[in-house]
Amino acid sequence: MQESTNAIGGTKGGSLLRALNRMAAVTVFFGLLLLPIAWFGRPSFAPRTQENRRLQAFPHWSIHWAQDFERWFSDRYGMRDALVYYGSRLQMARTGLPMNQQVVVGRDNWLFYDENYTPGHLHFASLYGKDPFLPSDLKAIAGNLSSVRRHLAACHIPFYLVIAPDKQTVYPEKLLMPPPSYAITQADQLDAYLHTADPRLRIIDLRKAEIAAKAVQHQDLYYRTDTHWNELGAFYGYKAIAKRLEHDGVLADAVGTRLDGYKMRITPSAGGDIAVNLLDLPGYFPDHTVELDSLQPLHAHDISVPGWPADVHNTFRVTESPNASGTLLLYRDSFFDALTPFVAEDFHRIYSFLGRGIDGDRVRQAHPDAVMLEIVERGLRHLVDKPVNLASACM
Repeated sequence: MQESTNAIGGTKGGSLLRALNRMAAVTVFFGLLLLPIAWFGRPSFAPRTQENRRLQAFPHWSIHWAQDFERWFSDRYGMRDALVYYGSRLQMARTGLPMNQQVVVGRDNWLFYDENYTPGHLHFASLYGKDPFLPSDLKAIAGNLSSVRRHLAACHIPFYLVIAPDKQTVYPEKLLMPPPSYAITQADQLDAYLHTADPRLRIIDLRKAEIAAKAVQHQDLYYRTDTHWNELGAFYGYKAIAKRLEHDGVLADAVGTRLDGYKMRITPSAGGDIAVNLLDLPGYFPDHTVELDSLQPLHAHDISVPGWPADVHNTFRVTESPNASGTLLLYRDSFFDALTPFVAEDFHRIYSFLGRGIDGDRVRQAHPDAVMLEIVERGLRHLVDKPVNLASACM
């Protein structure tokens, strides 16, 4: 009888334990669901997430208020930074693959970014010759650029297209599967097509200049964890641009084309835009910055000009160097940021717009000695966007 009672008691005890376990699991589950609310506005004990975008503002009342509020909350829920940071680290530790499928980890922990990647397809398809321009794309791009050149030529203003190379173009050996030497990229296609369609186009293709510089430089020209070149890579890009502008008489004598005019400074880095902004992994991949400090006093500085837009998030700026002459109207992307300190010393004034949309009204307003459109290699497809107001460039 005692044995039976123990068995019954044991059964009841086991049932109670299982019930408590289930309650505990449910409590933990709902606790985790409530954690983002309970921890709202408090520190998350992890590096702050640095995304390359603006966070959703608190919504004003509208029929879309609930949807906008969800976006606002998603950008600020409690422990968000910690969940993103440690989730990214766990993903790398478990699989060796980043959470962002547009990012590729290459040899020696070099990071590469493919903004045109389509899931299920090859990364950097253009680099391997697998994503060629359509004939219609080439025709449209050539038509746009030729139209800019013709209208500016009527104003006696030279127009330059500057192509900044992607990191994987200069350092293909850092990819786990380097492309074959015979692959024809979009930049190869476009360069060949433009030279035939409009031989008078002035194209400064910096791919050869950067590859040649890499062959003689023991320091990296690009950040290992960033999409951009460092200041040393930008210097060699500037040197190629200045050489062409001197040849064409736009510049009489470029100021900073000698490397011995700078002191090189190398410092450790927590990571560039790929590691920090795209992967949320500051300090996870080793990197360093390479900076050039001029041995001569710099004179260029930012100014405000009446009638021109205010600088908002670095989308527009005016730079002036009192010791130089000439005016440059520049359309650019983020690759030109590192070029600006070099080029700014060579022009009395530079009007610089972040974007590719050349506007004839701005040409008329600036009265430039030259107009330049700089674009990174991976953005070449955007050249199908048409310029505007070209007919008013000379009015």
